[in-house]
Amino acid sequence: MIAVARFCAAAVMPFLLVSCKDNTAPPGPPYLAIVTNLYALGGASAPDEVVYRVRDLNAAITTQRRLRVAPTDTVILSVPPSSYQVDVEGLPGRCIVSNGPARAIVLSEADNTGIIRYSIQCLGVVSVAVVADGPALDSGFVYRLRHSDGTEYTGLVAANDTATVDDAKAGAYEVQLGGIAGNCVVVSDGGTVQQVTATATGGAIVSFRVSCAEYAHRPQLLSLVGGYDGGASIFSFRVWDPDHDVEGYTWDITDCRGNSVLPDRRKRIRRGLLSGRGQLSDTLVVVGAFEVGLPNAAVAGKCTEIRVFDEHGNSSVILTHRIGSATGFAPTVRFFNATLQGQASVTSLLLASDPENDILGHFVLVRLRDGVLGATDGKPDLGSMDAAGYIGLDVPAIPTTGRIRWDDVLAVIAYVVDAKGNVVRVEDNDIFR
Repeated sequence: MIAVARFCAAAVMPFLLVSCKDNTAPPGPPYLAIVTNLYALGGASAPDEVVYRVRDLNAAITTQRRLRVAPTDTVILSVPPSSYQVDVEGLPGRCIVSNGPARAIVLSEADNTGIIRYSIQCLGVVSVAVVADGPALDSGFVYRLRHSDGTEYTGLVAANDTATVDDAKAGAYEVQLGGIAGNCVVVSDGGTVQQVTATATGGAIVSFRVSCAEYAHRPQLLSLVGGYDGGASIFSFRVWDPDHDVEGYTWDITDCRGNSVLPDRRKRIRRGLLSGRGQLSDTLVVVGAFEVGLPNAAVAGKCTEIRVFDEHGNSSVILTHRIGSATGFAPTVRFFNATLQGQASVTSLLLASDPENDILGHFVLVRLRDGVLGATDGKPDLGSMDAAGYIGLDVPAIPTTGRIRWDDVLAVIAYVVDAKGNVVRVEDNDIFR
């Protein structure tokens, strides 16, 4: 809005401030207009006022005037022809003036109106955002910010909204999300607790992602075991679903507090449980593996993390299993050979034993020429067979007459896991014998 709509009497010469008390005709030009666009980002609040300091740079005696107005008001001054500098003052440290607070302008007798424009962006010191999805969405949450000196700030944040703390001090914070309904689970890195460092200029944002489910249709993740061998995470979990429609799962390796330790810090998603061995199953034992490439020592003591979801977006709870916590003995692979059968298929023979006779099953990945399954990126592709893996040791044939051709196959990899989470990885990179 225009802070003052009509001129009245002169305020303090040599400047005349527009006012709106009567219909007195305004003095003549030149006029100096100060226009500000203010943006409060991320749910931050705008300051109540802004101060403009206007100085006549050519006056024999320096003259200046400070104007206090609402930050979105337009100020119009009647001024003598001269050179002027305008500074914006009194903003909180979290509000940034684009291109700096000082502006200069020259007004001559021939000018009617000169305009000085400001763009101001205000941030909250700390903002807490919640992105929520899934059926039976939880509508609101409680957040708590605990400063390293013990100071706490608490408040409410709605689903798919952002709450901002303007008066928080700079420093390190532990941010915790609470008030989470029992049918929902926090699936973002770190779970319900994250760390952030805020500065006085603001802009620190913590984002939580929450996935909700309908109780009656929610998959139940019953157990998880897993380990690591030869650069690969190998695991098995058991899931029950009342609607027989489990679609897939997310996998990660974390610090056992929900923070990913993978180089790209990105959870993997594997779909396809609705087809193959998992089709129409109410209770399903899944065997899976992901190639990670880290040495065994880098993930020792870390945790395999699994969450299951169905085709309607209903999510299970998150289960974890500490790598290296399995007891007993790992399976021993006595023989593994993958052989090309003409141009029709690749067959594999896997022989393994376990002192405790508790091998659950195996998972198979096929190493293929770059570009067979996706865009060319300079690295061989990896394709899985059945997303649910296999119970026992019988390896199905890999057909090579469709999308995968016989000369696309570079290697076949088998991953074996037992009931306690002991694992072993084997690879055959010569399918011609």
